[in-house]
Amino acid sequence: MKEANRLTRLWQDHGPNTYPLDISKLIDGALQNSDFGGELKTKIGSYDSFEGCLVRTKNTDKWTILLNSEIENKRRQRFTYAHELGHFMCHRGLRDRFEDSDDTLNDFRDKIETEANVFASWLLMPANLLRDEFSGIGWNTDSLCEIGNRFECSLQASALRFVGLSSKPVAFIVSRDGMVVWGSKSKSAPYISAFCFGDELPKASHALTAHLNGESCTLPQDSGFAWNEFRSANESQYFDYSGRGYQYTCIEFVG
Repeated sequence: MKEANRLTRLWQDHGPNTYPLDISKLIDGALQNSDFGGELKTKIGSYDSFEGCLVRTKNTDKWTILLNSEIENKRRQRFTYAHELGHFMCHRGLRDRFEDSDDTLNDFRDKIETEANVFASWLLMPANLLRDEFSGIGWNTDSLCEIGNRFECSLQASALRFVGLSSKPVAFIVSRDGMVVWGSKSKSAPYISAFCFGDELPKASHALTAHLNGESCTLPQDSGFAWNEFRSANESQYFDYSGRGYQYTCIEFVG
């Protein structure tokens, strides 16, 4: 978070201060003309084994971010780009190569990968803009799409960032095959019955119904006390149709 904020300040105080953020221009400006140390360049090409990679040239302090041009979702590629920049800013003293696939980019149990994801979301979606422009919205998939469109970020990344900043009792659940993969909730959100890796989606939830029927519902639905026995909630969800099988659920507690 500290490193992301440092780059954000440079971009907003001395750079174009335009969003969506131009990562290439940020690297060429902030990193090449400052005291960050090390050299960094970007290469886009076709790679079989990873979506993004940060690699050091042997026996030097020169680094290269490799981005896979085969990633069709450009927002996903953009987040991967920021993720690899996060490795450069925060982790390059740990090893000489960071290789990321779909599995590592979604591994929230790995400290280093989680830190790179947090860096990317903070850099691409600064707190001051997110609070100024989206503080009054309700938490549902339509709102999530608005945030994603504003910053050209994936909906998953947008959700992670919004939930982390929100003062409202909200949560975001990623599941697959009816089982929770990971979840994120705001500080004011109550205990959630299905939140950790391997938990089954609650039986009374619309998320489970959507999974069983194979149909998402982007409009907020009253799910009663499905997620917490003392607090009712509204939820909406959508499916990732890229073939990865993820289901995403937005939850906002009421009452």
